[in-house]
Amino acid sequence: MNKIDFDIVIIGSGVIGHSIAFRLKQDAPHLKIAVLGDPVNSLQASRAAAGMLAPFCECDEADPFFKFCRESLTKYPEFLKELASVSEVSVHHSFAGSLMPASSYRETWEERKAFFAREDIPHEVWSSEKVRQKAPYLAEDCGEVMWVGEGQVNNRQMHSALIQASGRRGIHVLEANVSGFIRDGASILSAVTDSGNINGERFVLASGSWSSQLARVLEVSIPLKPIKGQMCRVQLADHFMDYTLHGKMTYIAPWREGNGFVIGSTMEDRGFDPSVENAVIDRLIANAAEILPCLKTAPLIESWAGLRPAAEDLMPIMGKSGRYENLLYSSGHYRNGILLTPNQADYMSALMRGTLDNEIPEFSPSRYNL
Repeated sequence: MNKIDFDIVIIGSGVIGHSIAFRLKQDAPHLKIAVLGDPVNSLQASRAAAGMLAPFCECDEADPFFKFCRESLTKYPEFLKELASVSEVSVHHSFAGSLMPASSYRETWEERKAFFAREDIPHEVWSSEKVRQKAPYLAEDCGEVMWVGEGQVNNRQMHSALIQASGRRGIHVLEANVSGFIRDGASILSAVTDSGNINGERFVLASGSWSSQLARVLEVSIPLKPIKGQMCRVQLADHFMDYTLHGKMTYIAPWREGNGFVIGSTMEDRGFDPSVENAVIDRLIANAAEILPCLKTAPLIESWAGLRPAAEDLMPIMGKSGRYENLLYSSGHYRNGILLTPNQADYMSALMRGTLDNEIPEFSPSRYNL
């Protein structure tokens, strides 16, 4: 019988893994928790996002996923306040809202307005005249614009704050690759890393796009793959835009505090390809400049590629394994990992502590026989 070193071993050092550890430690301080993972992977996931908190502009159906996203948005202010109090790391965020120009949604514009009204989503439709007052740097041909009550967070700062909070709460953080597992029948005893074996009572697989690779070591097949997104950040003064912009094949997120604007993003099924193509970045900027023309001459600060973990049905995979008695999953968050961070952390913490009232069938690993 292996000696139990940790009550919970979380495999994945991005915002998903660290937020689960953070919430568990807040809810149950007695737990001994470890977070394992290669920090390089988080550069292509948690730190590669734009930080948009956009459950409304990204969804068009009031299904359980929409509800879960909406709940997560409402939890963000308190989550960030709590995180800042523990980490003492400043995380820039804004709830100024998002803008959707009619010119980018010509075919679905009336449907979007009807959906927002039907679901009681905070929104306003601005006339062209009001747009000139509220967002004067938008292109003149945007037409009327929908303001939507959403938010935005600097996800890199949030990731750093979560890592700092883990350390301050006594969570063991090991920057090491997990290459295998030691098992005893339907139970996992240890995670094998390049720094030694980490023993645990329960394990959480929260490795984003890399979850499928680790699952194969456990002889489990997760229908999950990385969807590449190329994006960039340009230097532009804060006053040009207070809101996140959603346009056709593009989004523009202000990071403020002198950090410029993030422009994204492609959707490419190209495996674990981290390459960045100059022509693609130029096209992204050109598309964004059709909405915000001042981007045409904005200096490029950086460009990068991220890898979104997409399950076959594009739903998260969160819950208990049916194959291993002490394994849980939190992966497959696809385009909404940053948005879902607080709510999935609450969900996973409640599940592991036995206080979750209702599991969400659409998210269950059982749908894939995991």
